[in-house]
Amino acid sequence: MSFDASPSWSGFNYQGKVALYYSLKCINEESIEKDFSNYSLMLENNEDFEIIIDNAPISFHQVKAYEKSSYSKYSDALLEITLELSKNPNVIGKIHTWKVINFKSDCTDLRSSISDDIQKILDEYQDATDQNSILHKAASNAKKTCKTTSIIRNAFPDKSDEELALQLQSILSGINDALSRISAYEYDDGNSFCDLSDVNAKIKSELSICFSQRNIPVTTSQLNKAFLYFLGIMDRYIIDRHKNKQNSKKFPIKFTEIIDAVTVDHEDVSKEYIAHKFKERFFFHIDHYMEDPDEEYQSPEFGKVCNLQEIRKKLLSLTPYQLWEHYRNFSPQINLKNNNIDDAFESNNDGIRHMLIRIFHEIDFNLAIHNPLKFKLIYRNTLPPYQHYLPTTITNSFRKVTQIERQITSNPNMIEILYEVENLIYNGNIIHPISPATSMHTEAPISQDVDQRPKRNEILPIINLIPLTDAKDQLAK
Repeated sequence: MSFDASPSWSGFNYQGKVALYYSLKCINEESIEKDFSNYSLMLENNEDFEIIIDNAPISFHQVKAYEKSSYSKYSDALLEITLELSKNPNVIGKIHTWKVINFKSDCTDLRSSISDDIQKILDEYQDATDQNSILHKAASNAKKTCKTTSIIRNAFPDKSDEELALQLQSILSGINDALSRISAYEYDDGNSFCDLSDVNAKIKSELSICFSQRNIPVTTSQLNKAFLYFLGIMDRYIIDRHKNKQNSKKFPIKFTEIIDAVTVDHEDVSKEYIAHKFKERFFFHIDHYMEDPDEEYQSPEFGKVCNLQEIRKKLLSLTPYQLWEHYRNFSPQINLKNNNIDDAFESNNDGIRHMLIRIFHEIDFNLAIHNPLKFKLIYRNTLPPYQHYLPTTITNSFRKVTQIERQITSNPNMIEILYEVENLIYNGNIIHPISPATSMHTEAPISQDVDQRPKRNEILPIINLIPLTDAKDQLAK
């Protein structure tokens, strides 16, 4: 695969869910006596995922969750999987999409659309009077190339431009039958696409079949908990991949592990269920933010990065429990120590969706300091005197800013930030100073002439509630 996206991939997103659905579908199509010991699911190797039997792939899968149906959105992925198939005889290729893929104008189907793309690459090469065509650059060490060039170069890193042209011509002519082995995946409902909102139901349907075949009682609670339990398996797999991304050897998820997980009594995994449910919904809000036209979010151009996506990678690498502890720190105005995770998240949806995520999107991720063992992610300016800025879920739902102040200073779980973080980024219009010592004790206000620099073992004399725009300006200095 040209670009390993696993660090930014979550077992909770569309790609992971499609991989889980397809694996369960493969299992359910066989009898329960079937020996699956040589079957496995591999993520982010040759393609987004692949099914392997006896250590050899039998199918490659591209998964794209785009809101648009225009062929141009999918052309790179289709070229990539076509080239991969051309190197792997007898392997089939499927593309799974959120929306139906429209064909190119003057083309009758997906395969003819891919053929037209390849023909144009060859035409450009044959008409080139210099070494500036896509194939010339793919065979060279040229930098700052287009995506198409990178895909071809990654597929065939050691071929000359003449060899690349012959390879593409063999695909067009049918001598290499790669095109005949690629198609859009068709679901049981006859659609060659699956909406983001439908994939959960499809997974649960396959889980229900899996339970019934093994005489396991099927209840709504059991299905919901099993669903999140399986996503947890995916999540732990991806976290491990992220931690060991320098290791060139990649390990698959065995089908036997998936089948064994079916037999777990999911009615007894309530804590794990709640934690995974929290993590799924947390990242649902990030995905929703990216897809909301009112937010005017734009994916970064090829070769560039997005602040939100970079922070998202860091948070995706956390376990559900670690993410929950981070969330508690992002919410200093709420005492979450004894709250049910689900209830607490419900009560602060707006804080996640309309404040915290916007902070992650708008502030330079290079200024972030992340300590996952202490469940902390804060921003810090680059030059002394250093100031620390905590992204929060604090919204403008409070009638007065002083109410926020009382909530923070009375929260027993947030004592530590009173010693360490000078600024709390919130959804307000003014910079509002808080004096934690004054709020917590009945002492005289701090004199203007007193040295404002606290000792390391003292509460900060002043903490600022600071609007996002002001925090951005101060951090940029």
